[in-house]
Amino acid sequence: MSRPVVEQLEFDFEFGCPFIEAEYYRDGAQDLIQKLVPADLLEPSAIAPALQRARFADMLPLIRWSDLSKAPCSLSVLLLCKYRLNACNFFYDMICRWLLPQRRVNVELFFASDVRLPHLSDDLLSVAEVVVYLKSAQDAEEVRRNFHAIETEIRLGVVSNYHARRILEFKGLSTDGKTAMIQEKIGSLIQSHSKDFDQGIFSQMQQFLVNCPDDFKTLRDYHHISRIISNLHSLRKLLKQNADALPTKRHVLAKFLKTRLHVPREKDKPVLGVLAGLNFLREHEVFETGHLIAAIRQQLPLARLVEGSSFVDPAREASLQALYLEIEKSDGTDFSLDEVQLLRNVLPDQLKGHIEQLTHPIYMPRNEEEVLRNIMSLSRQLRFVHDTPQVIISFDEPRGDELHFTVILLRIFSEGMLPVQELLVKTKTDLPYISDRVRKLGSLRRKYIKEATVFRTVVNSASFLRSDRSVDLYKARQHILNQLTRALGELRDYNGGMILKQNEQLTALKAALGKTGTAHSILLEKFFHALMPMEVRTSSETEPLKQLFLLLLSATKTESRLPFAGSDFFLKQEAQRVVAVLPRLESDKKRQLLCNIEELLIPPHHFATFSLEVNEIPYTGFLLLSSEKSLQERFLAAISL
Repeated sequence: MSRPVVEQLEFDFEFGCPFIEAEYYRDGAQDLIQKLVPADLLEPSAIAPALQRARFADMLPLIRWSDLSKAPCSLSVLLLCKYRLNACNFFYDMICRWLLPQRRVNVELFFASDVRLPHLSDDLLSVAEVVVYLKSAQDAEEVRRNFHAIETEIRLGVVSNYHARRILEFKGLSTDGKTAMIQEKIGSLIQSHSKDFDQGIFSQMQQFLVNCPDDFKTLRDYHHISRIISNLHSLRKLLKQNADALPTKRHVLAKFLKTRLHVPREKDKPVLGVLAGLNFLREHEVFETGHLIAAIRQQLPLARLVEGSSFVDPAREASLQALYLEIEKSDGTDFSLDEVQLLRNVLPDQLKGHIEQLTHPIYMPRNEEEVLRNIMSLSRQLRFVHDTPQVIISFDEPRGDELHFTVILLRIFSEGMLPVQELLVKTKTDLPYISDRVRKLGSLRRKYIKEATVFRTVVNSASFLRSDRSVDLYKARQHILNQLTRALGELRDYNGGMILKQNEQLTALKAALGKTGTAHSILLEKFFHALMPMEVRTSSETEPLKQLFLLLLSATKTESRLPFAGSDFFLKQEAQRVVAVLPRLESDKKRQLLCNIEELLIPPHHFATFSLEVNEIPYTGFLLLSSEKSLQERFLAAISL
């Protein structure tokens, strides 16, 4: 049965472009409305107007599909809904990109217009038509199977901006579409939070979207990317305010954003986004992704960087640095609230110790006279046939990522022994052998020759980086000694005796401190190597040094919360010792204090001190090993200036 034709609908159509014939488009919009809206609602009726309007409101949105004939054929999809910004764009995307899920369909026609039907609704309405071409019977059959699902999603999306976003994100929104949604979200932030966000956030957004790769946008929903941009803007703004107020103080800020990555054909992956920002106080300071990851792994060893997730904010001010990255657990589990809280409490202070200071490479030609003098010194150590081989390992220079060392080895050589180079190859050490010289230095019993082998070797510095990106030469040197021992047997480290004793003492101190020592390993090493006199590092008992370090740790935590004025000093007095730590000690006062202590004539093996800087705050510490009460009282009086 054919429906009656309404000659002229009661509707408003405003089209203000002077170069296009508006009447043509008015007729098109009228035709679409007549196809979509039931005739009894368009014609004069005895039904009360209020009932007509209620019935029409319940029907919206209206969607109609043309009949599918044998392919090839054209399919028309019509829509009438309440006006919503970009609703027709959503309608077009759903038909064009998802009518056939695996490929785009060819759109032959697309028409959309905003209209009003005053007798049915007070709302502005949108009417649209998409005509697509289906080439094969297989395409037509697939469209029939998708009809119901696509129609349901269109009904949800044209009504709700939220549902439209979620549907497109679930289906795999293109980067262009996602960028538009991010821009819309950032624009709404400025309107609703004008005090927190200014027009500068658009520049921040543009920098972020231009510099991050498409894969980054594809795996993350628009809401999370908008959070990154807005938090990055807020963090940089607050960081600049703090740095302007206190330019000589280190300021570190960190924020954490939990999210899930939508990896194609895989289960969503839980990750933790980390935003970090800080100010530089010295020239040639560096803080990048590797430094941040190293600090995080100190607290969460299972954490690892999500590939392609790092972003370093291009600094408008050279003294500020902000970056973003995401971490995941190697076992695939989510981060707990306790783990996030741990990072929130600890990470800002830890980051201060992971800022790298670049230095100029040192050029210093090798002193050949010193090499010859060392050869003669080692030769004098070999007096008997069965004496242990002697070795001196000296650091030469850094070259890029390599550390260059000179090795001087003296041994008793007898017939049948392999050269040093062949022994290194035979035992498969990782030390390259760069020959310098091999010399015979006389003999024992006219049969056994003293052989001097001088060669250079190289190790990769990456294996010996500390968490602050400085190179631990002690460990690099010890690695070379271990490899030589594996190849040549027992060796005497001629110039490493004191180093070995210090390493043993430091290892014992770390063991005594347990988890505290592990969590503050960099500070512990700085503290240990700042102890004076040097004999303390090799001969002192572990417990007094442990108490002194714990007092220093307590002082740093307290002083970090008191940026303008801290305590006079931190003190712990026991029957056998007194330990004290004085923060922010001025140089004149420090000289006077040391003079007062010197007048007490304390034996050197009963006294130790240190001076170091932690988070830009100077600390001076003292250790008195004495059970004599009168000496303890005089010592306390000396440091209580």
